[in-house]
Amino acid sequence: MADETPTAIPPLTQRVSRYVLDQALAGGYGSGHHLTESELASRLSISRTPVRAALRFLHERQLLDHQPNRGYTLSADREALERVRQAMPEDEEKKLYYSLLRDRLAGKLPARIHELEIAKTYRVAPALLQSVLTALLQDGVLSGRQYRRWEFSETLDSVESERESYRFRITVECAGLREPGFRIDRERLQVCRQRQRAFLKHATIHSWLDFFDANAQLHELLASASGNRFILGAVQQQNRLRRISDLSDYPMVDIDMLHQSCQEHLEILDAVEDNDLAAAERHMRAHLGRASDILERRVTGALGLPLQQGPT
Repeated sequence: MADETPTAIPPLTQRVSRYVLDQALAGGYGSGHHLTESELASRLSISRTPVRAALRFLHERQLLDHQPNRGYTLSADREALERVRQAMPEDEEKKLYYSLLRDRLAGKLPARIHELEIAKTYRVAPALLQSVLTALLQDGVLSGRQYRRWEFSETLDSVESERESYRFRITVECAGLREPGFRIDRERLQVCRQRQRAFLKHATIHSWLDFFDANAQLHELLASASGNRFILGAVQQQNRLRRISDLSDYPMVDIDMLHQSCQEHLEILDAVEDNDLAAAERHMRAHLGRASDILERRVTGALGLPLQQGPT
C-alpha cells in the first residue's frame, strides 16, 4: 500500500483513515494516542480488516509509529496530518448522509421510506447505501430496518418548532440548575471540559458530528446532575429532535460561532464546579438566548445566507 494514493485504497479504508485524521485534527487524539484495531472497528461498526489497512496506510505516510505487539500510536504534527487529510478524496458516505438529512428536512423524503426507493432516488451502490443507512441508524436518525423499511426520527422541521424548542429548553435547563438535589459528577464534568477545550484549539468543519455529540453530552450531564429524571428525559428528547436539523447544516458550519458556544459552555461548567449555581443559570439562560437570537436573525435575513447557529 506504500505506493497507493488515497483515491486508490478501498472506500472503507478511506473512511477509517478520514476518521482517525479528523479525530486527531479536532483534538480527540493527542500525540502518543494509542490506536487499536478493536476500538476503531467497534466504534465504526466494521470489521478489523479495513481498520488494519487504514492504520498501515497512515503509518506508511509517517503519521503513526508502530511497534510489534504494541500497535500504533499517533506521532505526526498538525501540518502533516492536514496535508494527508486534504489529499483524501471526497467522502461519498458523508455526502449521501447529509443529502438524506437535508432532503428529509426539506420534505423531499417521507418519514417512512423503503430502502429500494432511496436506492432508486440517489442511484448509489448497494454497499454505500447500506453503510450510510447503518450510520443513520446508529446516530438515532433512522429506526426500523425490518423488511428494508425505514423511518426517520421526529425532528424540528419548522422555524416555529425551533423557537418553541429554545423557549422550552430555557425553562427546563435553567430549572434543572435550581433543583434541590443538584449534584455534579466532577469526573464527567472534567471530560466535558476537556472536549470543549479541544474544540476551541482544533476545530475544523470535519469535526461537526463530534461537536454535536459533545454538546449534547454536556447538556445531558447538567440535566442528569439535577437529580430529576423528567428534566433529563426532556433534554435527551430535545437532543434527539435536534439531530436531523442540526446535522443537516453541516456544510454551513461557522467555526467562530462554534468557538463562542464552547466558550459559553466552559463558563457554565466553571460556575457549576465552583458551586455557584445562580451564576451557572445566568450563563445557561444567556447561552440559549443567544442561540435563539441567532435563529431570529437568520430568519429575518440579518445574517445574509443561512448559517448554522452552532451547537447549544
